[in-house]
Amino acid sequence: MFEPRNLFPVIAVILVLLAAARWLRSRGKPDAATRTWLLMAAIFGIVSWWLNHRQL
Repeated sequence: MFEPRNLFPVIAVILVLLAAARWLRSRGKPDAATRTWLLMAAIFGIVSWWLNHRQL
């Protein structure tokens, strides 16, 4: 349906927004859930970068 090289950046941004919302909800104290959202965003961002910059 959607190519991962186009979908993964969107997922990464959504995960960053979820982490920011969680961080604001916890009043600026990064808890385990916030760090997990950020880790997942980093993973999707790195894979997205790799997919968009590899030589075909």
